[in-house]
Amino acid sequence: MNDANPVFVALLFILRCLVPLVVLFGIAYLLRRLGLVEVEAPEPADDEKWEGDEDESSGPPKRPGKEASQSSKSQKES
Repeated sequence: MNDANPVFVALLFILRCLVPLVVLFGIAYLLRRLGLVEVEAPEPADDEKWEGDEDESSGPPKRPGKEASQSSKSQKES
């Protein structure tokens, strides 16, 4: 094996890395194409404000969850 061409060895090394990537991306493409996997929804823009974030001026907007819905209910009651 000492007489192996270094270009051939480098080509095999590159193919060893690229072939699995091509297979994985191909499977992902087929799954999306067949409708078995949904495409992720884009994240909201930074300028969008969610309910209950009026007093917070720094950081990205937070989506309302259990904590935010409970705090907004307690604010409405008082």
